[in-house]
Amino acid sequence: MSQQIGVFVPEATDALFHFHLFKCYLTHTIQVYNDQDLFVSSQHDHKVACFQMPYPLDSAFESTVKYFVDHCDHVLILVSELHGNTVLFMSRNDHERISYFICGELNFNLARSPVHKFYDWFSTTVHFYKHVRPHLLASQLSPYTSKPKYFDALLGRKKPHRDLAYETIDHETNVVTYLGKITEFTQDDFSDQSKWRWESAGLQLDKQVSWTVEHVNYQGHVMSLSQIVPLEVYNETAYSLVTETNHDNHYNFYTEKTVKPILGQRLFIHLSGQNILKNLRAIGFKTFDCVIDESYDQEPNPVKRWNMALDQVRYLSTIPQQEVLEKIRPICEHNYGHMMRTDWYRQYFMPAFTSYFLQTPQT
Repeated sequence: MSQQIGVFVPEATDALFHFHLFKCYLTHTIQVYNDQDLFVSSQHDHKVACFQMPYPLDSAFESTVKYFVDHCDHVLILVSELHGNTVLFMSRNDHERISYFICGELNFNLARSPVHKFYDWFSTTVHFYKHVRPHLLASQLSPYTSKPKYFDALLGRKKPHRDLAYETIDHETNVVTYLGKITEFTQDDFSDQSKWRWESAGLQLDKQVSWTVEHVNYQGHVMSLSQIVPLEVYNETAYSLVTETNHDNHYNFYTEKTVKPILGQRLFIHLSGQNILKNLRAIGFKTFDCVIDESYDQEPNPVKRWNMALDQVRYLSTIPQQEVLEKIRPICEHNYGHMMRTDWYRQYFMPAFTSYFLQTPQT
């Protein structure tokens, strides 16, 4: 590494990649360019281009990536929002010089592109509860005592798996909220507790919120609204129904929706894509087949899979909570510890990302 490596970063994401390059101890070995012409004409022996997958995806990005594939040694693409069209992009742009860092798992293999783990939503959601308010959850939650209701089903915006959950779940014995289909955001949409509930204690809203990824002041710290563990709701309910952002079978996108019940030390049932539990177990988490039938996770038909999962919601509502809570406690404690103790950035992202600047990329 005696000669500096040329690195192209779009100006719009310069701060983002400066953070990653600094955190991976690479800034002293590279020369960063925001101007693509200067980058292309530079005389470095090794050149790397870094991009963040745009959301929503636009056609111009695909042309840009193809251009840089022809003008540098490797293109690195961070995919913190994993959606159907981004996965299709990856399939179309499956090239040995394009590497993807994804916040989730693919349930198929690309032929040529290396795919690395980038558990960004794990890292960012855990940060507040690990480093800023490390005693908050323990002081506010009692996960192993019986609750007035069974499940929280905080469903968010309209999607097919959430429609089914809303129509199926008993609204009297569970906490169910659903924004459903809305054409414009008004204050009423977010103040009506039948549509949305967020943690109120310690939350300061200086303006009307339109998206839950917006940053707010919580407990004196600025963070995404969606990453706040709903302490009040968790103290009313024993278990969680997770309806992840996406439900496609060929990939799993892990967001804060999966992280929060793990931090709350709760049993969770997933209404999502096939293999989402299998892939969680593959990275060290445990699930709850000791008390429920989790065969729904392998069912390829989405509607059948969701109905099988909802059967388990109904089943748990027939069993005394204390009996279940005592049985799942070792699992929940393991999951909480694994989520909190694992350095998701250093264990998964950093070694793979750094390797491309050592000119010996992992595949």
